[in-house]
Amino acid sequence: MSKRSILRILSSISLAAIVAPALAADVTSERLLNAPNDPQNWLMVHRDYNNSRYSPLSEVNRNTIKDLKPKFMFSIGGTATGGTMRGKEESTPLVDDGFMYVVDTWSHVMKFDVRSGTAALPLWRHDPKITRSRTSRGIAMYGNKVFLATYDARVIALDRDSGAVAWEVNAAAPTDPVTGTPSKVQGFSGAPLTVKTRGGKELVLIGESTGGSMGTRSWVGAFEAATGNLAWRTFTIPAPGEPGSETWKDKHNAWRIGGASVWNTASYDPATNLLYYGTGDAFPSYDPEFRPGDNLYTASTIALDADTGKIVWYFQETPNEHWDFDTPSPKMLYEITHNGETRKVMANFSRNGFFYTLDRANGQFLRADQYQDKVTWTKGIDPKSGKPVDYDPRLDVQQYAGIGVRRGKPGTELCPWWSGAPTFFPPTLDPKRLVAYVAAGEGCMSGTTIKTPMDENKDWVGQRMCCFDQGRVTVHGALWALDVRTGKILARNSSRSRMNPACSAPAVICCSPAITLGASRLTTPKRSRRCGALASVRPSRRRR
Repeated sequence: MSKRSILRILSSISLAAIVAPALAADVTSERLLNAPNDPQNWLMVHRDYNNSRYSPLSEVNRNTIKDLKPKFMFSIGGTATGGTMRGKEESTPLVDDGFMYVVDTWSHVMKFDVRSGTAALPLWRHDPKITRSRTSRGIAMYGNKVFLATYDARVIALDRDSGAVAWEVNAAAPTDPVTGTPSKVQGFSGAPLTVKTRGGKELVLIGESTGGSMGTRSWVGAFEAATGNLAWRTFTIPAPGEPGSETWKDKHNAWRIGGASVWNTASYDPATNLLYYGTGDAFPSYDPEFRPGDNLYTASTIALDADTGKIVWYFQETPNEHWDFDTPSPKMLYEITHNGETRKVMANFSRNGFFYTLDRANGQFLRADQYQDKVTWTKGIDPKSGKPVDYDPRLDVQQYAGIGVRRGKPGTELCPWWSGAPTFFPPTLDPKRLVAYVAAGEGCMSGTTIKTPMDENKDWVGQRMCCFDQGRVTVHGALWALDVRTGKILARNSSRSRMNPACSAPAVICCSPAITLGASRLTTPKRSRRCGALASVRPSRRRR
């Protein structure tokens, strides 16, 4: 072969290398397990299986944050409005080797090339053409696929390089013709999670999200990553005869619409092969007399075997819950020393105003620490059982410090207000200093009054509850730093804004953190209406 021919071949190879887009490596189980040691990428919605949301990158610190400014900005599709509810942009983008994957409220998935650091080059966009929406909190990746869960109950796998549909399934649980539940109106607002289980199954996991607002039985489902076939499905409201069904003590089958929605992403412990989910409130909200009993597994943490979906253990924070006290905040996994013993734990900030710490292998209650400034719904948490001290197992409808919501009685001031404590806002955990941060609202509501009790003879499957009035709300924004070893609040900052996640943000800006976090100092803007997720910035080594 002549020298000229060889040069011509080399030139064509070089040109092809320039023109062809660089492709990121597949997202393997090993990469996901190693996510804490991969600071340049963000491969899952909470960054790692521990749900830490913590970045070890140190270029941004207390000394340099004053110099941050917008680098570039790109649209993700315009204002998110319409549908059955106002659109809310709450998703966390994923980043892999310089490629960013974003989903908006209407489940449009977009891929951008951001390797230059100065611009975002759009590569593809997928529109699943949903007709109703509330929000979408994120997507997941595995292998060469991006996984999307829509608010009309579809799970879709997209080719990561082209955006083409690899498979799509209607993931809704079939309605039982005898009981009429779950409702035909099912959907997903949380981000999926992908795992390779101890048994070797490669699964996409997602929770049903509508049970707290539309009467139904919610559930967690696992779908095969390669095909979309259902691997298992576990309902969060037990049917008659199943464990926990005895905690629904009504005479009109309230379990059929019990709720316990699952609208946030699980954490996963490969050592125990357990998934940790938080469940929502019982339906109907604010009317515990409609559903006497503890109402398992509402307002609970549930640990599921990843291979089978079996509930291995549970811990209920607020039995016979009255005030929409979900426990949706992501479950963080870490190790602490408790009573002189090293314990692998799971912990979360709850809407009811307490930070709960449990043994993640067996669900043993270890401690509950109040982080909200004012809590009136209970006089405290029993240090042994973890139940409210005013919980009475002899009662079918709990009283809780005498301010529980009861039919025919005026509402009493409630603290915290259900939407004041962490709702969508995920926390972040510094795994080295063991300090957790969370942003939310803090405050009270003057009371909830049942105007007209729900008709117990009516079929409420797929219906909204009625009929209640909520009183005046007094809430301000707050940001907490909590030492997870002791439960002590290290720092707290307030703002006039509620830090409401319900606003729209139809663009991604790179790169300007809204909040600076440190062990002894917190700073926030005086008026903040920032939406989206909280991620921590490690302080510089010089000032630690």
